[in-house]
Amino acid sequence: MVTQGIEASRVDALAGLLEEIADAHGELLGAIDQKIEAMKSADTERIRAAMLKERDIVVRINEREGLRRQLTVNLARPFGISADRARTLSARQLSDRFSGVNGDRIERAVETMRGLTDQIAQRNHVAQLISQNMLRHMKIIFASMTAPAGGVGYSQVGDTQIAAGDRIFDLVG
Repeated sequence: MVTQGIEASRVDALAGLLEEIADAHGELLGAIDQKIEAMKSADTERIRAAMLKERDIVVRINEREGLRRQLTVNLARPFGISADRARTLSARQLSDRFSGVNGDRIERAVETMRGLTDQIAQRNHVAQLISQNMLRHMKIIFASMTAPAGGVGYSQVGDTQIAAGDRIFDLVG
């Protein structure tokens, strides 16, 4: 009886931990969205703040994931599953071993995380493309400032063009 009570408590803790990790993934998605919005307006301070927030959330998720693995090892032990094997068990595989409310909670948290991780991957791809384009434009800007006559530059309307005059640094000192 006591063992069943301890196991039920651990299953409840696992379900709560997975819900917490899923919530953190939602926060991460929000931080990435904030970073993308800041990138669109070239607000470097907001980009930096969003990246710091993103980093803190990822650290927290990794810490909670370590706790999930430890809890999984403790839950899998009564089923004769080795610690190494238990660490690699997915939450879904574990939830199949449990019936009742906690198994359902585990399933819901896993589904929530699955949807969020797909969205996070998509948003990170967008942020990567924005960063690549910003870098490409910065290279053109610096090339126009440092290149000898005839280098690439920007026109008054923002189009790229072949510069015909002196380097910008030569003109402004």
